[in-house]
Amino acid sequence: MTLDETTIGRLAALYLEAEAAATAVAPIRDDLAGVSEAAMYAAQREFVRRKLAGGIQQVGWKVGATTAPAQAAFGLSGPTYGVLFDNGAVPDGGSIPTALLISPRVEVEIAFHMEKDLAGPGVTPKQALDAAASVCAAFEIVDTRTRDWDVKMPEMIADNIFQARYVLGVQHIAARTLDLAAVHAVLTKNDVEAAQGTGANVLGHPAAALAWLANRLADDGEQLRAGQVVLTGTLTPVVPAAAGDTLVADLGELGSVRVRFE
Repeated sequence: MTLDETTIGRLAALYLEAEAAATAVAPIRDDLAGVSEAAMYAAQREFVRRKLAGGIQQVGWKVGATTAPAQAAFGLSGPTYGVLFDNGAVPDGGSIPTALLISPRVEVEIAFHMEKDLAGPGVTPKQALDAAASVCAAFEIVDTRTRDWDVKMPEMIADNIFQARYVLGVQHIAARTLDLAAVHAVLTKNDVEAAQGTGANVLGHPAAALAWLANRLADDGEQLRAGQVVLTGTLTPVVPAAAGDTLVADLGELGSVRVRFE
């Protein structure tokens, strides 16, 4: 099932309005039986187009659903991608007003800073690493605009893979100097351990997620650009956050990242 232009515009408006009002909407999938992932990416592209038309800038990309259990849970054929915007950036150690969000959750990620353009198809993880300038510890704050996190593939892709905010660590390391699959992350919430994970949880290696993204973007006529940031997927299980919570992720040699919710 494909989507007509009217439906694409309606879906983009629905999620933009829900995000602006920090008010969740009902799931959309019951009205979209048999819809394809490609059709939902068309809705996502319209969501992005309207953001950019409003003066917001794209600064990079994100990869989501990088594990088989996550893909099965959302009814996906593989990983997914979305867009990072400049107004979603939060400084390391900064705070996030929860009144602007609906039901936020936190992911611990490895972020790549691109040094060179990277275009698929046929990009390998090694080529992806060679195109990246550096990596850093990162948080992604995901926040579905769908009520009660009642989401599957249509809601996930059209809603820009739940992207809400992101925090980049201040310590940057050359992408090729660490075994990123072996990076071990420990996430604490209010000084209590909340989750652990490794870089191997991201498609076996974060560079594999970066290569996947470059190749998948080629299918939609896009590519990675020098200067962009890419979040490659969560190393740990996601952890909910609420006002008063402080979260810290320690990624060993890759450094740490911190954020507070107000």
